[in-house]
Amino acid sequence: MKLSAFCCVVALSCTCVGGARDSKPAPTGGGMQTTEQVQADPQGAEILSDTQGVNFQPYLKDALKRIYWQWVKLIQDEARPPRNKKGITSIRFTIKPDGTIAAVHLDESANDDALNGAAWGAITGVGKLPALPSTFHGPGLELRLHFRVNE
Repeated sequence: MKLSAFCCVVALSCTCVGGARDSKPAPTGGGMQTTEQVQADPQGAEILSDTQGVNFQPYLKDALKRIYWQWVKLIQDEARPPRNKKGITSIRFTIKPDGTIAAVHLDESANDDALNGAAWGAITGVGKLPALPSTFHGPGLELRLHFRVNE
């Protein structure tokens, strides 16, 4: 199966909310998002913690790309015919300063174990992400990702 066809079925869709910053959420429309759009959108996460003025866009661009590709590997059989499963799973987690992923929580269930498991596995399966920017001195960066399948 070509990845471009798959990307039209599945989208990692999120908004960016910068802790102490004033910012408008990015559109979260479902569905038709290409791989290029996911990679080029460094604001593909809800930032739940105080950013302390640090620009996380370059960091998130790389981190979300890693999570997205892990998710693609896990979700592809569930999202395409004949299953065509559908749902939204939201996962909240923390990235520690050294890049370790911690405190993973299911915030919204798709009411489907396979979809929820793929979203969970996308985050836990990347292992360790790169260290947070050295200009950030917080205990960690808390994020929420929304995994949309056929929505």
